[in-house]
Amino acid sequence: MRPVTGLPPAALLVLYTAVALAPLALAGWSGSRENDFLAELSVGAALVAYAMMLLQFITSGRFERLSGRIGIDRTMHFHQLAARFAAVLVIAHPLLPRLPTDLTQVGTLPTALAIMFRAPHLLSGVLAWGLMLVLVLMAILRRRLPIPYEAWRATHAVGALAVALAGAHHTFSVGTYSREPALFWFWCTLLGVALASIAFVYAVRPWLQAREGYRVTENREVGTGIRELTLDPLPGRGLRYRAGQFAWINLRRPALPVFDHPFSFTSAALEAPRVRLTIKARGDFTGTLQALAPGTPVVVDGPHGNFGLHGHPGDAVCLVAGGIGISSIMGVLRDLHASRDPRPIALLYGARNVQQLAYADEIRAMQGELRLRIHLRLDEPPQGWAGGVGPMDARAFREVLSGVDPARSVCLVCGPTPMILAAERHLIAAGVPPRSVIYERFEYA
Repeated sequence: MRPVTGLPPAALLVLYTAVALAPLALAGWSGSRENDFLAELSVGAALVAYAMMLLQFITSGRFERLSGRIGIDRTMHFHQLAARFAAVLVIAHPLLPRLPTDLTQVGTLPTALAIMFRAPHLLSGVLAWGLMLVLVLMAILRRRLPIPYEAWRATHAVGALAVALAGAHHTFSVGTYSREPALFWFWCTLLGVALASIAFVYAVRPWLQAREGYRVTENREVGTGIRELTLDPLPGRGLRYRAGQFAWINLRRPALPVFDHPFSFTSAALEAPRVRLTIKARGDFTGTLQALAPGTPVVVDGPHGNFGLHGHPGDAVCLVAGGIGISSIMGVLRDLHASRDPRPIALLYGARNVQQLAYADEIRAMQGELRLRIHLRLDEPPQGWAGGVGPMDARAFREVLSGVDPARSVCLVCGPTPMILAAERHLIAAGVPPRSVIYERFEYA
């Protein structure tokens, strides 16, 4: 991984909070005041909401110096929660000053809101208000929307830019506090950072990636419906990465982020700059990747993520993979094999059937050179199957940890979200410290 900011995760959270609340401090410092408490509260909600909107561009998960410090899953989960909280503040902004003071005024609220939403001088604010709510709602319902993933990402990016610009116009044109020099320049700086991040992600980075260039050199089957792609860069170029990290893969030129998808490195770090990826066809972009012929150019944006053993010491290693989750785990296992790691290593690997046990022969061959114990489980075992059957349960994890001290073990888990959560629960119950259960997922529902 490339060096990341020296700030620990807790300090990053404090910094984020300080920036989000800074408009309140600057507004208070200006000395201006609204006429009543609810109006003041409404303005405060709008100030914090707009600051959080602009910070969303930075917490999008596309900047390794941030996501590499706390993990892509935590970064994206925070991004999602922050958007929802900002949406609540956005909803509250027009409602607070118009709340009825007694029951006889309840019926006047719709009329007051209708008048406000039709006011010409508030048009940009109404546009930002509506777009913000639509974007958040579309993000929450993303998997249920009848539109392709790429179309949703493009809509999300354009909509977010529109919210930022419409919000800026509303803030500068009608905001009492934002006309004060200190807050005015704060907004200019934060808006500039947000726009610069968009330009970097959608213009500068694609241009840089086009100069790097990877090509497919091998496409082989490693299981039924599962293929491994080997990508090699142009001479003298390419990535350096750690086992367990991932990259965004794109087949378009220019490599706009709306068309890329995340895939974990299946290769060991010592193989860099060569990249290996494991792809399971799911009827979407993965089907396109599986069919790539040798020589096909591919754009690789990485490395990203902090999944892996780096920074997580332990006297024993436990690897848990479910389904295509073997892709990340295989990269780590290959890395341990390449370095002839002397520690006890246990692999718990579950798949639907024996045909989908990718890399089974390669993994068994490693037992001769590593202190490796293999525990395989199938949902649909063939006749005479000697391994485990069904979902990974508490007993399976106790067997995996037998012979080692769970309190001094580090466990990497990769697979479907329900399996990850169950594995974390069982490992902690078996005595593995929570900080030593490492996982990274790409689902943020």
